[in-house]
Amino acid sequence: MNGRRRACVVGGQGALGRVAVDALRSAGWSVHPAGRRPDARDDYRLIDLHQPGTLGLALEDVDLVLSTVPDPGFVAERWVLEHGGLLVNCSHAPGAAAADLTAEIGDGCKGTVLLNGGLVPGVANLIAADLLRRHPAADTLEVAFTVLREGTAGRGGGQFVHSGLTARSRHQMIELPMPAPFGELWCIEIHESEDCGFAAVAEGRRVRNYLGFGDRPVSWALQTANALGLMRLLPSVAFTAGSGGSGSPSQEPTAIWIGVREEQKLLGASTAECKGDYRVTALAARLFGEALLANPRPGCFNPEDLFDLGDLVSPLNEMGVRIAQSSH
Repeated sequence: MNGRRRACVVGGQGALGRVAVDALRSAGWSVHPAGRRPDARDDYRLIDLHQPGTLGLALEDVDLVLSTVPDPGFVAERWVLEHGGLLVNCSHAPGAAAADLTAEIGDGCKGTVLLNGGLVPGVANLIAADLLRRHPAADTLEVAFTVLREGTAGRGGGQFVHSGLTARSRHQMIELPMPAPFGELWCIEIHESEDCGFAAVAEGRRVRNYLGFGDRPVSWALQTANALGLMRLLPSVAFTAGSGGSGSPSQEPTAIWIGVREEQKLLGASTAECKGDYRVTALAARLFGEALLANPRPGCFNPEDLFDLGDLVSPLNEMGVRIAQSSH
């Protein structure tokens, strides 16, 4: 390996996994994509989360495990906590999962696991924590992010969007001030019964998650379906037939709006903008992983447990993430 740091990307056959492999290799890492399907690549490793016995051989000699898989059983995460090493999962997990896993493993924790270590959740958690420190009276945390058809997309991400939209016949909508090129954008609340990785940072406050569709015809169609109470009828193929991650990751405009409210009054808000949802998610996971390699800490965590937004502004700027605060 010529002394290079070694990583294994769980979910490396998916759209986000392929982007993560490229993000690590571009920084000089030696990377093993891993998945459960046959693969002809020489550096590929078999990992089937339904067969925990596949983990040991695949993970024992790597410095970082980067997972793009939202696994409710946390099989790979448990393995790292029990056997040692470092894992960053850049998909979404319930906000309480980190504390629950640490408590479950107890004194046997040997490794370090970071859940929700991407862009949203991930960097967005740090922005939310910063807002809530400045506005402790807030009783609601709101997170909205944009979606564009031109962006790199995978089946897993499409399923997340589809399941969030079709969970109810009708959702609340809110118009939010997004950075250019979006402007004022109507956003649809999704996954009302889930925290989407923000419960821990919200500390008992209500969490509301929104999607803003930047393609105006798509946005208008969804607004109409929502007004008519037809959201449960949306076809899954409209959201899962993405680009599949082939070629270079897209650099579509991406915006995140995060606000805190008290009794519906907006106390403060911040926006983050970058180019490429999947691209920056992978870069953020790499950033978190590299920082934790320099200062490992046994246990399972969310980003806000280990990082402060102010400490990461410079590296985030380097990867093209611009964060701005709104005054209220």
